[in-house]
Amino acid sequence: MTPARRRCRLAAPAAALAAALLWAPAVRAQAADDGPSVTGSFEVRYAAAVGWSSLPSPAAPGAAATEPAASLLLGAHGELTARWRPVSATLRLDPAMSVPAPAAAPVWEPGLTEAFALLREGPIDASAGLERLPLETARLTVPFQVDPVAADGTRRGVWGARVSAFTGPLRLRAAGFVVPPGLPGDSGANAGGLGGALSARFDFTVAQLELHALYLAAPVFGVGASGTAGQTVVYGEAWLLAGPWRGRGAIGASGYLGDALGGGLADALWTLEAAYAPPPGGAGLAPMPQVAGQLDVPLANGDTLHATADLGLAPSALVPGTRRLQGTAALLWETGDPQTTLQLGPSLSSGELGTRIAVQAQLTATTGF
Repeated sequence: MTPARRRCRLAAPAAALAAALLWAPAVRAQAADDGPSVTGSFEVRYAAAVGWSSLPSPAAPGAAATEPAASLLLGAHGELTARWRPVSATLRLDPAMSVPAPAAAPVWEPGLTEAFALLREGPIDASAGLERLPLETARLTVPFQVDPVAADGTRRGVWGARVSAFTGPLRLRAAGFVVPPGLPGDSGANAGGLGGALSARFDFTVAQLELHALYLAAPVFGVGASGTAGQTVVYGEAWLLAGPWRGRGAIGASGYLGDALGGGLADALWTLEAAYAPPPGGAGLAPMPQVAGQLDVPLANGDTLHATADLGLAPSALVPGTRRLQGTAALLWETGDPQTTLQLGPSLSSGELGTRIAVQAQLTATTGF
């Protein structure tokens, strides 16, 4: 593909979304309650991080060189949904530009996340196109997923068709899709082939149970459950992959700190999780032990303080066949209104290839119609 044709191909989704955003308000204004309507939103993100990195020195083994480091991310998120009951069409775009780009990743991501049509008739939903297929119950780690992940961390959809049926406390879902590259344990030989998934979810008064059966390059079986124990939510999931047989999973709990601590911390929401899952940011890597935690503390005037941390093993980039410990931590202050949000705080990441300390800032502006 020539550079000119590639630019045209990348620009097409953005041009289509821009045209739809200009056209949609007029359509919505003329739409009757039971007639066609268009809704959407557009979000722009400006993110920057400035800090220091300590990297191994090739000239002096065992020593490290400390140098300033900076990164910039410009991104957008656009959603557009056109409805003409019982049919709707949804388009989601997440283009992003990262400077410098992550290792083995492009500077520019065109960002087509979802594009599908949905028919909703009574208890039956039928859809076709590019759509996400979420399977996990865990909140901080992802032991198994089908959705591909972009370089900026955004999860993309998979091409295919699915049917869901809702009857009382039971939901049944069947999906056929094109297998994306980079699935856990997949060498890539099955990428582009056809895969399938069956799921059954049972909703009880204080608990939820979901069963999965998939076929990719080999069968995959999963179970996820969550329920309440007093004021605490307990959840977990387990997966069994064939060819060869191997497992992965996660277990966690979440709840409020409670009145015993007093002050604003009584409303703080905590989450703790342990998993045998791929390292953060490495969806296609082999699973390894991981632990993660998160604390969300509400502040005055609607602000929130987010504290996150994770620690686990990852495959060595320097010594094949070995593992290295890596961890990250971040403290983020979030303030703003529904249209504009500012996030600011320090972050720390440490691993085999060095340590990075940074101050990160992200400004998000959202408009909708």
